Amino acid sequence: MRITRSSRPIVIACALMVASCAGEPVEAPAPLACDNAEFAAYDGLLIVAPHPDDEVLGFAGLASEFIRQGKPVRTVVTTDGDAYCEACALWTTGSVNGATCDAATLSNFATPAVDSLAEARRLESTLAARALGRPAPRFLGYPDTGLAAARRNRDAGSPDTPLRRSDFSACDNCGECGAGYGGGPETSLNANTLAASLDELLAATTPTTLIATTHWLDGHGDHAALGEFVRERAALVAGGRTVAFAVIHANTANGHSFADCWYPGPAAEPCPCFDEDRADNDDDWLAALRAHREHPEWPQTLPDDVDYGDATQLCLDDATRLAKPQAIDAFGTQLGTVGIAPGVLPDSRVGLLDCSAYLRSFGRRTEVFVLQRVPAK
Repeated sequence: MRITRSSRPIVIACALMVASCAGEPVEAPAPLACDNAEFAAYDGLLIVAPHPDDEVLGFAGLASEFIRQGKPVRTVVTTDGDAYCEACALWTTGSVNGATCDAATLSNFATPAVDSLAEARRLESTLAARALGRPAPRFLGYPDTGLAAARRNRDAGSPDTPLRRSDFSACDNCGECGAGYGGGPETSLNANTLAASLDELLAATTPTTLIATTHWLDGHGDHAALGEFVRERAALVAGGRTVAFAVIHANTANGHSFADCWYPGPAAEPCPCFDEDRADNDDDWLAALRAHREHPEWPQTLPDDVDYGDATQLCLDDATRLAKPQAIDAFGTQLGTVGIAPGVLPDSRVGLLDCSAYLRSFGRRTEVFVLQRVPAK
């Protein structure tokens, strides 16, 4: 995931957030009790993630728990996660301020080469799955930002309106590229096809299969839309289903520049931080920013900006606690650790895209969910 424009958890006190931004030591949150036994009642797991990397950030430990119990796990990634202007610019030019990407550079499966961001992101998910010792996900191929668009179209009474890919080439820089989202080629996908795909997936489950997806109050439009679609379609399945909702982007900015600047805690310092001059001239800067927020020994918690529901915490086994950060590292286009070709990305900027350690802050000792039973209508 990424910084976007768009309960009773144990949280870090606001005063500690302020202290952390001043460079003082940050106190770890107290761990919640392990609720692993609550997941033992389910005979299988279906993960429906919005973008490549969400299946790892939110659900890697949950999948490992089911695999450890000998239960089947299926993972589906709904979109290709290609509509990230800064990520594509850094990947192709070595600078977040470089030339913006056209539609073909964002998504192009017509050639054998991995020459588009969508292809790279699918490959990253495959490599992350390998790091966790499991098969690659199934990819549905929806356009990034398309899930939120599908919900808007459906709510407007036009569920068959085609979804579009993105194209940022009309913008001089990513800061001006708001109009590029969804401004690319038309696809054959729409809200109706999304509902049909979810119906097919749910039809292959049993009443005691756990469905895992992103929360309907998640601050990312695609995440919230997918959570809502899954919740609605689960209510149409005989017997209903239980859904484990994960919050990956907090609902609000909570006084910060973006929601991803403060959640997961501690708050980043600074954020946003795509400062290429600082990275080029201070060898220790990016590492210091990462160390401030990357705490694999901490538990994960729900954000506290809105009421997401009661938290159910899963404690990761030792092997998964070691493997999950390695799987997160596979998402080089989202971390800013890889270029489209050798030498494109200057060594000084490696890791710039995740300068606030947002992605890496999900590599912690627990995962937390809101479990909700969705009864059949």
